Amino acid sequence: MRVKLLRRVPPERDSSVAAMQILRFAQNDRQGRTQNDERRRARNGRRRLMKTLNNNLLRLGFGLVLIIIICLAIPARPASANPGTMKWSTVDTPSNMGNVILSPSEINAIAIGNDGRTFYAIDIPNSKVYKSLNGGITWDDVSSHLTGDGAVLPAWNIAIAPDNPNFVAAVTSDGGLPGNVFISTNGGSQWQDTNCPAASNISAIAISPNYGGYDIAIGTRTGAGGGDVYIFRAVGPGNWTSQGFTGDILAVRFSPTYRADFSLVTVSTHVAGTYINLGIHDMVANTTNWGTWGPVEVTTAGAGPSPTVAQVVTADLELPADFSGQAPSLRRMYVSIDAPTANAGIYRLDDTVGYLLMPTPAPLRISSIAYYGTYTSGKLLAGEVRGNANTAAVIIWFTDAPITCPEPCWYQTQKSPTGGGNSGFANAQVIWSPNGSRAYCATSSALLNNPTSWPGGYLTGVELDESALSLSLDNGKTWNQLSLMDTEISFLSDGAVTPASDTIYLASINNHAGVNNFDSIWRTTGPPTGKVWERVLCLLSTTNDLILRTSNVGNDPAIFFASRLTSDLRQSPDGGQTWLNILPGVNVTDFAVTRINNVPHIYVLDNNYIRQGTNNGQIWQWAPKANTTLDTGHSITATPTGVIAVGDNADGMVAYSLDGGVSFERTPAIPEPGKIHISADYRFRNALIIYAASDSAGSEIYNWVVGSNFGWTAMGSPGRSFYGLAQLETLYGAWSSGGVTAVDRTLEPEKLGPPYIEWDSLNAGLATGVAFTREPVSLKVSAGINLWAIDNRPYTVATGRLWNFYDCLSPSPQYTPPPPPSREVLFQAPTPTSPAMNAIIPIYLETGDIGDIVFKWKHSTVAVEYELWLSKDEAFSQMVLQQTIKPENRQAPTWAMPKTIGLEKSQKYYWKIRVSQAATGEKGDGNWSKVMSFSVASPPPKETSQPGPAPASPPNGAKEETKLSSWIVNIPMWIWIMIALLLVAIPITAFTISRAKK
Repeated sequence: MRVKLLRRVPPERDSSVAAMQILRFAQNDRQGRTQNDERRRARNGRRRLMKTLNNNLLRLGFGLVLIIIICLAIPARPASANPGTMKWSTVDTPSNMGNVILSPSEINAIAIGNDGRTFYAIDIPNSKVYKSLNGGITWDDVSSHLTGDGAVLPAWNIAIAPDNPNFVAAVTSDGGLPGNVFISTNGGSQWQDTNCPAASNISAIAISPNYGGYDIAIGTRTGAGGGDVYIFRAVGPGNWTSQGFTGDILAVRFSPTYRADFSLVTVSTHVAGTYINLGIHDMVANTTNWGTWGPVEVTTAGAGPSPTVAQVVTADLELPADFSGQAPSLRRMYVSIDAPTANAGIYRLDDTVGYLLMPTPAPLRISSIAYYGTYTSGKLLAGEVRGNANTAAVIIWFTDAPITCPEPCWYQTQKSPTGGGNSGFANAQVIWSPNGSRAYCATSSALLNNPTSWPGGYLTGVELDESALSLSLDNGKTWNQLSLMDTEISFLSDGAVTPASDTIYLASINNHAGVNNFDSIWRTTGPPTGKVWERVLCLLSTTNDLILRTSNVGNDPAIFFASRLTSDLRQSPDGGQTWLNILPGVNVTDFAVTRINNVPHIYVLDNNYIRQGTNNGQIWQWAPKANTTLDTGHSITATPTGVIAVGDNADGMVAYSLDGGVSFERTPAIPEPGKIHISADYRFRNALIIYAASDSAGSEIYNWVVGSNFGWTAMGSPGRSFYGLAQLETLYGAWSSGGVTAVDRTLEPEKLGPPYIEWDSLNAGLATGVAFTREPVSLKVSAGINLWAIDNRPYTVATGRLWNFYDCLSPSPQYTPPPPPSREVLFQAPTPTSPAMNAIIPIYLETGDIGDIVFKWKHSTVAVEYELWLSKDEAFSQMVLQQTIKPENRQAPTWAMPKTIGLEKSQKYYWKIRVSQAATGEKGDGNWSKVMSFSVASPPPKETSQPGPAPASPPNGAKEETKLSSWIVNIPMWIWIMIALLLVAIPITAFTISRAKK
């Protein structure tokens, strides 16, 4: 690479006439089209300019040398595997490193430690056990540790002690079926055979909290109701003991308060139905008393029998954190049953009373549930068995009111975890992180159709089914894939980078033969970028050609993608978390995104037509198609000044619009036609320069000064055959010719042509064979100094990678993120808006329940977390609630108070709120908002009635119905006065209007 020390003379934007004279005179001199006197005047002007340059050369030369020294001494921070200044380097992108992408792969079971970082995953059909120490981002294959200590794979299940991530128990094979248990006390480095005596298949496993030692419980399953429970005392020599249970065990859990209540809970199935059993375990004798409570059938009163052993496929069990098997007031359990019968579904059992929270009519089937919370308040996730074979998506359900709400309180995921592609089975296994802030979902293609398919169905795996470990930060609303993804990257299709270079997006294509080829959009955020990638969208592109664009405005997180040659154009307003189809109504050849007068604009090129879309803050509105006057179209660019330029596909012509795409003018063809790539230099007040180049073997870079009559001017670029132009001030052109690839650069493109314009070829660090030839735009620039290009070859360890070049010599204005607000602003008091001051919360007549209470407030910054206090007195000495809130919508924060908060009727309450984690992530105690108050309405008086038969209690703890007449009597007098005044005002107003019309 040649690096030249050039003195940069910024163009005089306000002296447009003089600038245009210099530009035009330079063109005339190069092309020989002006008279001698004009050439002489231009030459004299240049001599005067060069004299000025020479007078300052020494001073500025020292400055440039200092800049270069700083550039070389302080490397930039691009997302690069081998970061370097002034040379190309590859970026770390999603791969099989750390088993992020892994095929074939299934996740049949997963466990998380109490540190929130230690994970284990079981892949049954591929006989693999994986461990992660960084929250599931990367994984190590620890299968050999098990087999080295005598275990037989596959492993079938795994459990971690609830208070020790290093104490692990795995169900391993005996005769090809789940029949043995190995334990590890050092995080899976070494394993011990427990010599499990189970006579039938092991169907469930759990580890107790530490009480001076650990107990390990397993359940077995015969398929006919003849299973048992065994407990291994992992103290002293250790031994297994049958607990004298009869029934096929579907799930087993130790009580979270096992040290105090000694309780063990099971879900089992028999010929008569499915039941919950609770046993009190004698830790010394290693026996369990199953006779103190239950069994309780998993059904509701009058609903008929529960599923039987001949119907149940699987089941799951969850206990609140304060569950106690010996306290009826804390004996609450959540159960899911997967069975082809009317009474399957999700249940809550309050001691011995069952409530159906979600029925599961076919084809709905629940694979697992996950509960986070206590007896009085919590949240519940449910993952389905079935996945969509055509979209590789599995539905997850969420409710934050599992204690009071029936089915309508369930919310379906908006962007699903992936799994079930090409198979239709996803078997979603959902879990919460220890603090409840994160949800995880693991998927597999296990073929579990009926009870007889267990456990053999787990041995089924489908290649490239998109099974993966997915993560949700918003209670299951949206999911991104982290790792163990059974997918493939055949090649990278496009990339996009935010203006600050702090977020990179990639589109990858899977063209594996014989299956649905699911493509991916990836995201990495920094600092540093490139180290952790998440898949933010899995889709099936019909053209295997995805293109990406950012909004190119400050810190706007919006990202767009289109599947070329289709009408599939989508926007994510939140950095890839959610996606909306913005329906342009045309097929996309290329598209450009910009802001004009701070209004988002999209210009979609459909061959030789464009369609303009504008966003009003809610939806995209589309103007009629406009003809570019070209015969074909290849690429498009748009500027914030409303300049639109389009390059054609073969004839070498450019069409440009100065009025935002309403009308176009067409230029002549460039000297070397082909697929045209363009850039519009709009920095000058009254001048527009268009740069164009083609992929023709003889094409260099040309310029066209709008308003001149001198045609295209060759700029003398070293390269030939261009596939992308990029510019802020410095102009770059990516070319590939004769097996050689580089990027040409000029620091002063406005000098237009030789000898006044000078070029460098940026090729340092590029590997042999790299080809920057992705269409329609192979080169991107961010932050004014970071260049990005994709090697257009198959994606391997050495080829098809994303490349980055950090150009510290570029004088382009570098994007600097706005400084964060001061701490005073970040932690200033929020403004509460709802419930309004002295609001009255109504009581529902039908049930007697208190109405919904939704707290709303405003804050000048998008804080991450708030703290809300609720009290019975204004001094907050009679506290009712201290709630930490992480709002889903930080722009409009709200929090709906669960019904489980026991507010009193006729009681006045006071509330206030403050920031506890600022928009920058900084934690602290912010200033309190003003104190607001609301009151709960008084209950209507009960009617006096004659004694009679006691009414049946409504299901799920509902209140008795109150008559309307009692409510009317209870209306305050001031409301009656207002009604009377209104009745008087209406006829007077009507009379006045009628007189006015006459």
